[in-house]
Amino acid sequence: MKTQISGFACYLPPNLIKSEDVIPFGTLPRGIDFKRLTKIEAHHEVLEGQGSLELAVEAAQKAIARSGVNKEEIDLVISCSVTKMSGELQNLIEPCLASHICSALDIKAQNFDIANACLGMVTGILIADRKIRSGKIRHALIVAGEYLTEALYEALGKNLLFNQKAFSSLTIGDAGGAYVVSGSDEERIQFHEPMTLAQHSQLCIGDAAVGRPGPAMRTYGKKLQNAALENLGAYFKRNFKSQEDYASHDHIISHQTTPRAVSKGALIAEKTWGSGDAVRSISHTGNTASTSHAAVLETLLEDGALLSNQKVYLMAFGSGLSFMGMSFHLPSGVETW
Repeated sequence: MKTQISGFACYLPPNLIKSEDVIPFGTLPRGIDFKRLTKIEAHHEVLEGQGSLELAVEAAQKAIARSGVNKEEIDLVISCSVTKMSGELQNLIEPCLASHICSALDIKAQNFDIANACLGMVTGILIADRKIRSGKIRHALIVAGEYLTEALYEALGKNLLFNQKAFSSLTIGDAGGAYVVSGSDEERIQFHEPMTLAQHSQLCIGDAAVGRPGPAMRTYGKKLQNAALENLGAYFKRNFKSQEDYASHDHIISHQTTPRAVSKGALIAEKTWGSGDAVRSISHTGNTASTSHAAVLETLLEDGALLSNQKVYLMAFGSGLSFMGMSFHLPSGVETW
């Protein structure tokens, strides 16, 4: 048995916040213009009563409907969220978030959470892939709901001149993402060798906020970005056998830290393989952690840029610092979704 992505979706709450409204010029020290620096035009924020669970459920419902898979046939649900917060900022840890998702969707399946930072959803797809190939399950739902913007407002409450590690929290946004992984007669998913650079494990740390409910994030943003970019070319060479292999991909989707960072990655792709034209980036979501690849796929779908059986490469990064590449073919009929 081989595997395929039979459905995917991203849910972006309709509460769109422009960068200049929440981080106007003068917010950052030394006259730095946030929007000009990052190229983030806007981000989405949860509606009242929404949290990680509701974001995940919205995306999952859409992905399942697109896949054509009956909920009764889903044997495994994996939640890959970095955040597990309810709308009341309570952590949904026990029972696990995946269990809450199953209850909300009326799915009776094995379920568990995994934690691998922003690399979580690709890790979840890898686990599902192995279980399907071994004949243990028929279909799996890989899902995440990232309620992140409380960390953004925690950072805005700090003096950023003296708390520069809080700056990266300003780049985040909320989203839900989901993939349905199914059996296939053809090889439609390929995973590339994961890599971890543990010497960078302290460059991004999430924790509970001090003096207020919700999370906080402290990141050595420049060091983390430089570490990723310095190793990206070598990782590309390990993933692709040749320039032709690289060029067989119609879309290259990186983890969306900022559009400016993605453009730097595209330059490395061009230097390594002769072209960065297939690298995709979006500017209206911010960094939505584990759901960022799904956000780009959804945007490309809305723009009519996705076609049946096109080949997509996901470049996933996780604080740690971890890399994992994944290639897959888009489902037949994706244009009709």
